Amino acid sequence: MSMEKQKDYTLQKSRSYRSVLAAGFHLYTENFRRLFKASWLMALGFAVVCGALGTVAAIKIPEMTVAAIRQINTLQGIYFEGLLSYGVVLAALIGLVLLAIVTLALASATLLNKLKEHKMEGSISMPARWLAISTRLMGRTLKGVGLTLLLMLIPLAAVIAMIIAADLISQQFIARHIITITSTFAVVTIIALLLELPLAYVLMKYIMEAPCSYWKTLRKHYSNGMHHWSTLFLAFFVSILLVTLAALVVMMPAHILNLANQIAQMGLLMGDPLGMPTYMTLLTFVTFMLCCFIGFYVSQVTLMHNYYLYGSIEAKEKEKMKIIYP
Repeated sequence: MSMEKQKDYTLQKSRSYRSVLAAGFHLYTENFRRLFKASWLMALGFAVVCGALGTVAAIKIPEMTVAAIRQINTLQGIYFEGLLSYGVVLAALIGLVLLAIVTLALASATLLNKLKEHKMEGSISMPARWLAISTRLMGRTLKGVGLTLLLMLIPLAAVIAMIIAADLISQQFIARHIITITSTFAVVTIIALLLELPLAYVLMKYIMEAPCSYWKTLRKHYSNGMHHWSTLFLAFFVSILLVTLAALVVMMPAHILNLANQIAQMGLLMGDPLGMPTYMTLLTFVTFMLCCFIGFYVSQVTLMHNYYLYGSIEAKEKEKMKIIYP
């Protein structure tokens, strides 16, 4: 790559959201082999967890739904005691979801390790080993992702807690105010997502710039992210839209198997036999695992865009400081 071309894709450079998207795509496609070699083992671990999660969800959730429908038909209501036998399934689903988040963060950390190399040296080298990791960066990534998710969930958890408390005080509160509750939850979710958008910049800055703590980074730099809210919004909107469309295609075999399991379970309500082959569980696991492995690399395009958003905001803030303090 020529020096001029390499300069075009340097990190700290003031960019529009379109330039951010272009730079992220270019960095990812030009260095995909290097990034893949550094991360594929961790990505495989994430895919295995997602395969187990998808299998449990695709087979057991329709089964639980059928059990709830039967309760409604026979007992005119849903009774928690009758569904306690599925408590292990629910616990397994929650545990697998948390484990999937952890393995996703750790797998992404292997890519972030190479991005940090790009930040320091201006290029990405071919890893010498099949697993190029930084335990320190993995720890910061896991901590940063966990705290960011916690901050994002607090507003929604508060609304859910208020709804549950109101329902406990007044019986059938949810049934009487379902439209108001749904509208309120939707509005709070949208507002929370808009206000939390700068957290993506804070998270990347925290991971890339040790040794500052997460809370100190949040306190000092959240306002910088808010000042560039429009660029963050436009870049993430386009990036997530493209990734979602690509993921729908990649995950289509898994969606088809999930639908087949749902139809088979619903057929039991009509008196039909289950009619699923004995190898269905294994097939579901393998399909979800392969789809999620490919889906991981599709989703990491957004990580590249966040990397360049971070660099662009840093460059713009430095330019602003030069104007204020020449």
